[in-house]
Amino acid sequence: MHLAAFISLLFTAFSTHAIPVERGIFSSVGVLDDVLLFDAPAFPDPANPVNTLVAFQTFVSLRSVNLSPLLSGVESALNSLGLDIGDAISTVEERLKLFAAIGLPGKTLTVDVGGCNKQAKLLGTSGLPDLGMALQNVTIGACDKAKELTSKVAVSSLDSRTFSATVFSSPDSGFGVISDIDDTVKVSNVLDTLALAKSTLIDAPVAVTGMPELYASLTSSLNSPQFIYLSGSPFQLHPFLHDFISTSFSASKGPLFLQNLTLIDIPGLLEFAGSDDVFEYKLSQIDRIHGMYPNKKFLAVGDSTQKDPETYGAAFNKYGGEFISCAWIRAVDGANNTDARFAAAFAGVPQSKFRIYTDDEILSLQQIDVAGGKC
Repeated sequence: MHLAAFISLLFTAFSTHAIPVERGIFSSVGVLDDVLLFDAPAFPDPANPVNTLVAFQTFVSLRSVNLSPLLSGVESALNSLGLDIGDAISTVEERLKLFAAIGLPGKTLTVDVGGCNKQAKLLGTSGLPDLGMALQNVTIGACDKAKELTSKVAVSSLDSRTFSATVFSSPDSGFGVISDIDDTVKVSNVLDTLALAKSTLIDAPVAVTGMPELYASLTSSLNSPQFIYLSGSPFQLHPFLHDFISTSFSASKGPLFLQNLTLIDIPGLLEFAGSDDVFEYKLSQIDRIHGMYPNKKFLAVGDSTQKDPETYGAAFNKYGGEFISCAWIRAVDGANNTDARFAAAFAGVPQSKFRIYTDDEILSLQQIDVAGGKC
């Protein structure tokens, strides 16, 4: 039992307490609603490059309630794995609270972005199955040249809360980095269910040794590339993962693209969260990235626990070396690290365009001239 089964246990624990329903009397965000505004990439409007488009993503739900009564179900699920929560109950509650959130359809949001001359209008969150979610490319007009801009959801004068995020702006040129998270930059132990549960729900997150320094060096050598963190983890873990990236990878921050898993997906969750689905999901997100930055070159970084080699190989064969300039794969102990697996994953990709590396080699990756075409 690996990542898919672990996530399934969490959803099952919550499902008996919270079933999403389509509710939403008022279209605007009110004091009884919660908003998760994701960090977002920004890119030039192809129809008018003076203007900027942002790939906004938001999740609107009923305002959080006390989840303590629900945690008994989570505790039972984790006990079945042999994991005792102990005194970490508040940490577990904080990391899991979005799993119990009930999304709201039909919510319209107005977002202000500092340094830009036009408000963004997000026209209606989704109904089932993506209840409460909105993902829309919206113009924010002409903007300052800053790489990082602050976005804020406009709320009622009766609401003192602030819902904000960062917009990462980048031109359709130069370099970018597409990076997995779990077991690529963060020690998650995806192949060990018990260790995965501990690293996700209880333990303070730990960066893979040498990766913060490597990404900081890429920020310099690739001239402030657009970092995009692409993970098969559910969006409910966004606050936890966002805090980790913001602190451990402060020199290489960027938006997080995470899977949209909702409670309605429980019957098919094992299939939805399985490796084949992660492959399809990540490839679809690379399609999104190509739509935003068709003329940018990307270094793609992942690991061997799931389908990163196959995903990046497929992306290279689809878009060519002018888009996926290079792929680096961390060989994780216990994963399928055979030559045959990597040969099949990167079939059709020149050997000079991908590299399988071990932890002992992370430091030396800083010396590779990716900007000059090396890999």
